[in-house]
Amino acid sequence: MFERLALKYAAGHPASIAMSWFEGEASFDQLSHDVSRVANALFQLRDLLPSVVAIRCVHPYRHWVFILALAQLGIPSASLPGYVDANFHRSVKILSPDIILLDEPVDGLEQQVLVLNDAWFEHVCQTGAECAETITVQPDDVVRFSVAGGTSQDARRIALTSRYVETAVCHLLFQDVLSHTHRPENLRVLPTLGAETSSGFLIILSALVAGTRLQMMTGSELGLVFSQDIPTVAVVSPRHVEGILSQLPPGMSPLDNLFLTVAGGKLPKALCASIRQKLTPNVQVVYGADECGVITIVSTDAQSSDDEVGQPLPWVGLEIVDENHQRVSAGEVGRIRVSGTGVIGGYDLDPVATAAQFRDGWFYPGDTGFVDANGTLHLRGRADDLISFGGDKFDLERLDARLLACAGVKDGAMFVVPDDQGLPTPWVALVTEDDFNLELLSKWMRQDFPNLPDAAAVWIDALPRTENGQPDRVALQKAVKPS
Repeated sequence: MFERLALKYAAGHPASIAMSWFEGEASFDQLSHDVSRVANALFQLRDLLPSVVAIRCVHPYRHWVFILALAQLGIPSASLPGYVDANFHRSVKILSPDIILLDEPVDGLEQQVLVLNDAWFEHVCQTGAECAETITVQPDDVVRFSVAGGTSQDARRIALTSRYVETAVCHLLFQDVLSHTHRPENLRVLPTLGAETSSGFLIILSALVAGTRLQMMTGSELGLVFSQDIPTVAVVSPRHVEGILSQLPPGMSPLDNLFLTVAGGKLPKALCASIRQKLTPNVQVVYGADECGVITIVSTDAQSSDDEVGQPLPWVGLEIVDENHQRVSAGEVGRIRVSGTGVIGGYDLDPVATAAQFRDGWFYPGDTGFVDANGTLHLRGRADDLISFGGDKFDLERLDARLLACAGVKDGAMFVVPDDQGLPTPWVALVTEDDFNLELLSKWMRQDFPNLPDAAAVWIDALPRTENGQPDRVALQKAVKPS
């Protein structure tokens, strides 16, 4: 029933723009009619009783019409990445949809597929009848699935109920009120987190509920959008920010009417300084996860250090505990755990993974930190030694195991080097056969780790090791950083 929330604004403001992109725009009235017509055209899908229908449609407006149309039909949906690669097929495997809606054919799919191209969409929206049926959805019915992979090495499927979605939207709208004292009217929301994540889905849905214009752009278009100096709210990851900064025209002054929210916890000082000098002075940092929503939020103006991520939001319970799950004193570093209405019940159909990160109503995101005397959370690191590259978490030992199984690799190890902005980047030290092909290694690694960013490679005569025989990653980092 979340489509009713998304389309409610259309009843009182039909001419307002709901969504725009470089080639065009759509009003709330058009969105409402298009959703109803597409729902009517897909009505027979209900007879198949699908547990989940996945969507792959590159055009953002059409993708969201499909999402809302399936919601109107009471059919749980999930979004797939637009780019068909190993990550796409990994998402298909995790989501396990009964049916996949495609905008063009995709090879290698075992599921039932329904190809609905641009011509089909235009024909239905221009000539189709609107859906007259009203489907009842109960509060605890699952309405949306997504892949969560930000807090562990292995991505998991999460199921969102109607009750959860409505609560999460209310949280996001109230969070927006709490975190901004004043902003200009007629703002645009520029989402960069895709609908395939629950966070990206909820951000876009909340913008529609609020009647805010959504500016849907690709990553290569973001710099151009920001340089237009139009009041904009954007939610980005640190990696998105780096890409945006690289696209800005030379000599552009910082934008006073751009309000930037950087998701992902700690924002390195160097990167924060670049944002404020080149892009906007209005920067806030949020810490959270798909499994629990936003936990804390802080303006960079109020930060005393870059590990400070703010106080818990009113609906979030937060504790720092030791290895025995007992609360520690203020200022003492321990494992972070959160509870509240924003926390999901666990991973869908995965009791083992659920038991690892959910306990007695608490969710453990896998981070360590401490709460100071003022109740402010400071992040210190990962409890499980995972490293974040581009927003995804990787276990260096598992990367090493895959690396050493590659033909032609005699020895080697992955290690981390901070870039100019302070963000971790992957490197690999290699001892190989003389005729070793680095491209084969790249393909080999991505078979198991499709989201692993490009890694810089260095060849060495022998791998340095610690006293216990483990790769000396600190020595490797120190050897590379001066160069």
